[in-house]
Amino acid sequence: MSTSGSGGRDREPVRIVLDTDLAMGAPGSDVDDGFALALAVADPGLRLELVTTVGGNSDVATSTRLTRELLALLGREEVPVVQGAPADDGAAREIARRVLAESGRITVVAIGPLTNIARALELAPGVADAVHEVVVMGGVYLEQTNVAAMPGEYNFWCDPDAAQAVLHSGAPLRLVGLDVTRRVRLSRRDARALADGGRFGRLAARHAEEWIDFQESAKPGERREQGSCALHDPLAVAVVGTPELVTWREAYVAVEARGLVTRGVAVADLLMWADPPAPNCRIATAVDAEAFRELFAERMAALP
Repeated sequence: MSTSGSGGRDREPVRIVLDTDLAMGAPGSDVDDGFALALAVADPGLRLELVTTVGGNSDVATSTRLTRELLALLGREEVPVVQGAPADDGAAREIARRVLAESGRITVVAIGPLTNIARALELAPGVADAVHEVVVMGGVYLEQTNVAAMPGEYNFWCDPDAAQAVLHSGAPLRLVGLDVTRRVRLSRRDARALADGGRFGRLAARHAEEWIDFQESAKPGERREQGSCALHDPLAVAVVGTPELVTWREAYVAVEARGLVTRGVAVADLLMWADPPAPNCRIATAVDAEAFRELFAERMAALP
């Protein structure tokens, strides 16, 4: 597979706003959002114009600090970072301002809870028509989380009302769910290989191994998790510039916000049987894991 540009084709870079709950560097926290930010910087098919932060994997102040530190490490200090929910509406207002000012040109990539995105749509309903697309890492559609305490995928579970609001906003949506993202993984060997790269690779290798160690100790009965970690958020970033990495299917999706044991569960109508509602998004149903692995390795190797 050629991974130059976007799927080997000449295209203008996609202009993106990345909304993240980045936690790479925080003790006991997932590392995939840090890899996602690095991929957004490294991918020549993307132009990262703004990063907004939201509370999720870490508190929003920590996420904001870690994001700025990581951008500096990547040599991209000029990219603005705006703190968002739950601290304030700064991120939502800036998302709305940029999308409305550049109608049809900005893609929002949301890899944390959807609080900022829902708030931007609430503050400025015109965002739904003006945004080029909203790409979300969220939900699980073909399988289950298999976690009783958190039956919905984490980002939707954190703020199911926000997820439901975004899904019913009328904005063009693509959803990359947990059932697909957990098929793309970074092994311990892959993590160690990153250390042969530049500054980011050395930092990422250390944190990735720490996260793999944490998962092995926290989930001793979950064999799927042993010796590797999932690259949930990087896949959501990758499909913006290279959508052919995954198979897409139109669907109607709703999120349960009030269930006693089903908080944050996304329900996708895929059969479209018996007077189905109109589709409100496209969801990823399969991924070319080897093609993603090749793209990811190539992009990471290009980083400073």
